[in-house]
Amino acid sequence: MRIRGKEKVPALLQQADAWIHQENNGLIAIDKNLYPTVCLEVGCGKGVFLSELALRHRDVFYVGIDKFVEIIARAATLSAKKEVKNVLFSMIDVERIESLIAPSSIQTIYLNFSDPWPRRKNEKRRLTYPRFLDIYSKLLAPGGWIEMKTDNADLFIWSLQAFTKAGWTVAESERALSQSAPEGLEDEARYIKTEYETRFRGLGVPICFLRATPPSKS
Repeated sequence: MRIRGKEKVPALLQQADAWIHQENNGLIAIDKNLYPTVCLEVGCGKGVFLSELALRHRDVFYVGIDKFVEIIARAATLSAKKEVKNVLFSMIDVERIESLIAPSSIQTIYLNFSDPWPRRKNEKRRLTYPRFLDIYSKLLAPGGWIEMKTDNADLFIWSLQAFTKAGWTVAESERALSQSAPEGLEDEARYIKTEYETRFRGLGVPICFLRATPPSKS
């Protein structure tokens, strides 16, 4: 990923400090009386999707993570500008996410346009690889699920197989998600566009979508 404007990062981090959670601060404290539902986006990009989702669902708390400080700085700054109160960002690799989020506490995990890592030797880096699915399963609350969107058909097919092999149930899958939401469903996450989705749709690329639930916890 090419990241421009790195020289602005310190100022952005200071401006949006209230929207950033440092890993060394331990688990994220969320008032469950105000926010009974918590959702997580893994790989939050510039924060367009999560900020918009949080504005539409003010009784839900959203956490966005990314491993690049430049990305987190921009995502947090966007939420600060929009004065979104129910979202927080953290610079962390998903493999360490359990240091921020308690087990069985997340309703939905969003995987939006993750790096496809197309070479076979890099498949272990794909965010739907079995070791990541194990992490997600621990984080999800009973009845929770994953939603995934991608423009990469090969990653989509591979992920469908990965979920199934790991014992997950693929409850929904679409090879070409509608660009416009059906009436009454405009606020559903699947119809809220990320910056990447807007770009791909402009090029006529179909967007794949799936929703999967983890194996029952014994």
